[in-house]
Amino acid sequence: MDFVHLHNHSEYSILDGAIRIQQLIQFAVDNAMPAIALTDHGNMFGTIKFYEEAHKAGIKPIIGQEFYIAPESRFHKQSTRGSNDENAYHLILLAQNYEGYKNLVKLSSLGYLEGFYYKPRIDWELLTQYSTGLIASTACIAGEIPSLILDGKVSQAYKRASEFADLFGKDKFFLELQDHNLNEQNKVNKELITMAAQLNVGLIATNDAHYLNKEDAYYHDVLLCIQTGKSLNDQKRMRFPNAEFYLKTPQQMETIFEDYPDALYNTVKIAEMIDCQIPLGNAILPNFEVPEGYTRDSYLTELVNTGAQKRFGAIVPDHVKSRIEYELSVIQRMQFSGYFLVVWDFIQFAKKHGISVGPGRGSAAGSMVSYCLEITELDPMKYNLLFERFLNPERNEMPDMDIDFCALRRDEVIEYVKQKYGEDHVSQIITFNKMKSKGAIRDVARALEIPLQQVNALTKLIRHEDLEEALQASDELKQLYKTNDTGKQLIDIAKKVEGLTRSAGKHAAGVVISREPLMEHVPLYKDPKDGSISSQYEKESLEKAGLVKMDFLGLANLTIIDTCIKLIKKHKNIAIDIAAIPLDDAKTFKLLQKADTMGVFQLESSGMQNILLKLGPTNFDDIIAIVALYRPGPLDSGMVEEFIERKRNPKKVEYLHPLLEPILKDTMGVIVYQEQVMLISQAMGGFTLPDADKLRKAMSKKKMDIIDAMEDKFVQGAKQKKIDESVARTMYELMRTFGRYGFNKSHSAAYALVSYQTAYLKAHYPLEFMTALLTAQVDNIDNIAKYYTDCKAKGIAVLPPDINHSYRDFSIEGKAIRYGLISIKGVGDKAIESIIEAREKVDSFHDLTQFFTHIDLMTVNKGVIESLIKAGAFDPVYPNRGELFASVDVMLEKARNMQQDISTGQGDLFGASDKQFSRINIEPAPAADWTENVKLQYEKEVLGIYVSAHPLSRYAKDIEKFACTPIKDLENNVNGSPITLVGIVNNVQIKQSQKGNKFAQAAIEDLTGSLQVLLMPQTLSEYETLITSQEPVVITGTVEIENEKPSRMIAQKIFPFNQFKLTQISELHIIINPIGTNTELLEKIKKLLQRFQGNKPVYFHVRLPNGNENIIKANPLYHIKPDKKLMDGLTAIVGKDGITYSIGC
Repeated sequence: MDFVHLHNHSEYSILDGAIRIQQLIQFAVDNAMPAIALTDHGNMFGTIKFYEEAHKAGIKPIIGQEFYIAPESRFHKQSTRGSNDENAYHLILLAQNYEGYKNLVKLSSLGYLEGFYYKPRIDWELLTQYSTGLIASTACIAGEIPSLILDGKVSQAYKRASEFADLFGKDKFFLELQDHNLNEQNKVNKELITMAAQLNVGLIATNDAHYLNKEDAYYHDVLLCIQTGKSLNDQKRMRFPNAEFYLKTPQQMETIFEDYPDALYNTVKIAEMIDCQIPLGNAILPNFEVPEGYTRDSYLTELVNTGAQKRFGAIVPDHVKSRIEYELSVIQRMQFSGYFLVVWDFIQFAKKHGISVGPGRGSAAGSMVSYCLEITELDPMKYNLLFERFLNPERNEMPDMDIDFCALRRDEVIEYVKQKYGEDHVSQIITFNKMKSKGAIRDVARALEIPLQQVNALTKLIRHEDLEEALQASDELKQLYKTNDTGKQLIDIAKKVEGLTRSAGKHAAGVVISREPLMEHVPLYKDPKDGSISSQYEKESLEKAGLVKMDFLGLANLTIIDTCIKLIKKHKNIAIDIAAIPLDDAKTFKLLQKADTMGVFQLESSGMQNILLKLGPTNFDDIIAIVALYRPGPLDSGMVEEFIERKRNPKKVEYLHPLLEPILKDTMGVIVYQEQVMLISQAMGGFTLPDADKLRKAMSKKKMDIIDAMEDKFVQGAKQKKIDESVARTMYELMRTFGRYGFNKSHSAAYALVSYQTAYLKAHYPLEFMTALLTAQVDNIDNIAKYYTDCKAKGIAVLPPDINHSYRDFSIEGKAIRYGLISIKGVGDKAIESIIEAREKVDSFHDLTQFFTHIDLMTVNKGVIESLIKAGAFDPVYPNRGELFASVDVMLEKARNMQQDISTGQGDLFGASDKQFSRINIEPAPAADWTENVKLQYEKEVLGIYVSAHPLSRYAKDIEKFACTPIKDLENNVNGSPITLVGIVNNVQIKQSQKGNKFAQAAIEDLTGSLQVLLMPQTLSEYETLITSQEPVVITGTVEIENEKPSRMIAQKIFPFNQFKLTQISELHIIINPIGTNTELLEKIKKLLQRFQGNKPVYFHVRLPNGNENIIKANPLYHIKPDKKLMDGLTAIVGKDGITYSIGC
């Protein structure tokens, strides 16, 4: 007998359903089912994917949802079912047709937007409003009618069933029989069968499937534990009663419901009733209103022509006109004029309101229309960027523009779009977080209560996103899987749940805009944590549904550029138009050739700096190329080295055929860009650009069937151009090899422009640029430290934070940069506003009393004060940080009392105009100041850098005498021999190798710079405590050179600085003061020297009454071997000032 499953939960019933969409479809195919339904709990997340996959497989998709129905109003947000935690009944709704689908979308949306209370809920009011085109069934025993039966309220159950039948129609309302061997179901089923006969409504048989096969019940149970945060051993946790909630075959369902053939037949009847076609692929563009007398096409044409004259002058060159006409013809034929107008409009809004906009991103930079509309900032014809790479007239795909805005003001643009098109026409886009290999292991391990130490050891062996691949790639993991029962069980279960949806999130930048309210086209989701609204469909599904999806991205470098330009105007009164700077500036290219690119967009990594040093870029095309080449594929394939070699030696540049020279000239004959593959296909193979784009896409996605199929077409086209077949096939093979590494030139060119602009500002205005750069690192202490070091190297002083001189952000003070208060850890905006506002009232704070009198104690609280003290911000007013820190509570209490007295007038004995006579002084209680080390550690904690001094500063004279190398001089001193460095070790990261051995990566910082350090397992085991001590150390090891620059040290030995210093002592000097010196004291010195006998000479300095001194060299019998115990013993006898030593390496 035929049967169709109408109640099924996929992985989008998050951490409850365990059936993957493809598995659901394949089950229908394998069991010759004509149709199958998707009815996830409370959402339609998987609808479009399900719909498409079912059609591909020849299965009719039945679109539905298991809804939660509020017992009363959806606006009533409390439980009404006694002690039961449930606050909603279940109901299955299926879309009979497109109208039913649209109503399903509305109901699913309103469940989140209006009825959410633990779960998205609808109510009877919404059901009556949106019931058309829907088929309903009573769901599981959590449905309203089964629940009433179980509660003994049978008459109410009949009444409710009648109401449902009246609402949906008796032919579209069904009573759902389920049999999982549960007593409750037997009781409910008996009553439902009677009810069906009395009310003349149909029965259907379902199985409430949550997992694929019966044996998957255990894995599903683990999934429930992951959802609820419980362990399998927890007796009180949520669990399914048995292992019957799987996709049963039609034969199994027939056996279970053999007495009720109508219930089986009705499932097929419902499938036949359903004819729901979702119109996919039809663009639903926002309704952009054009001025009277225009169509969207004519208005776009006018804007483009006006923009062309602005870009190219009153007389637009013919080749530009032709390109514009061609692009507009394609855009208008594909009915995308509205899309371009929407983007043009919000970019114009941004620019008019001073919001920085990026020069373009992705393939959109290949459009001349975009350039003339000022959507992009690079002339596509000048840089050989192709429109077809962006919009292929033979591909019925929506344009995809991602726009960069100033990171601080991106939200203003999104808000403008919401206001223009309507709040209900715009939303964010959902994302689905999947259970990846390591995450799946950890989740399952928690459910199984496997100790964390064992889990960590296992995950350290996983080097792939896919667990099966990880198993094949690691012999250790394979061995563990074979020999360790717990490990095998853990991996087996993790493989079952790996890739399932774990949670819903939001796309970081994606926004969807619709012509009608979004609920007319897609279901909406409301995040229960922050209340934000997004689509229930992820971006690929939205695009298939025809909706406009755009990425509004916040790019920090645009903020840096904008801040820098404002600082230049403020301090130098020079107005910079960043779009008009010359792209052949010698000073900029000199900076790039020196790889002085710290803070330069895309070019600041050490690897990129090495490429810059080797390449020595001389023009803008070189920057475009290296931005494209700096990726794993080109780096590993040797493309980068070949490109650099040809740049250095142009004689090595060669072309397989003369037609290639104009295409490959800018990249030294190397295929770097996808656009070059397209142009070669056109020039040599005679392809149209749309065909060439098809080949480009196949190469980038490694679709070998298409690549192989197009080879003969290329060769035949080449023959028609009189090109030898062997040359054509060789060229095609080169395209096949390098084309898969090719990068989108449009994107590379647009980003290269931002790289150049930041490099230009750094080259010409370093003070302003570094100030802007530091300001942008509010949340990144590590970056502040890195850029602070770069400032020092350039002779730009960074002054410490100061309550009298610092502003919110880093600021320019003379020729130096003043540290910004917002970059002090623990100091927020409201506190800073209060401090600056108070400071402006009094001009500057002269003492603590003045500070505490005027600040807002609610915002400038204890935590803020402590962070300011640690940062040294009070030093100009009160330099003893130890006293301040110890007295914070007392000072705040006095301040509160003082402010209260002043506000009530009680502290004013001489009238409101003369408060100074009644002031209470606020001063800390006496306490010891912090040692220099403590000060510096606190500075590092809250600032990320040492500002008042450096931990090595006090040792500078000793270090100069050591046989060690300053980090800045390593480049000229590395010859393969061991090197000695003195510094502070920071950023220690202890990791584990594939073999399970611990090693460490760290950085050593001296007074001149920093260098990465690698500690191999044996070295780490010996020195782990030492490298985490924050005390000065001496490291010896070999330094590796990469691209002619020191890249890291492989540490061999590490010594505490003070211990190492002892080994460098060449002479010991003991000062003897005759007053107070006696035979007993001299005897103690003598015995101590004899205990540490060695070869270092000892000198006695005997102070005379007239101020002179006699220097006596001790007998060689008393020469010493420097030792900490010796130094401590002498200090105890003659005092700290009584001994000195000479260093000699």
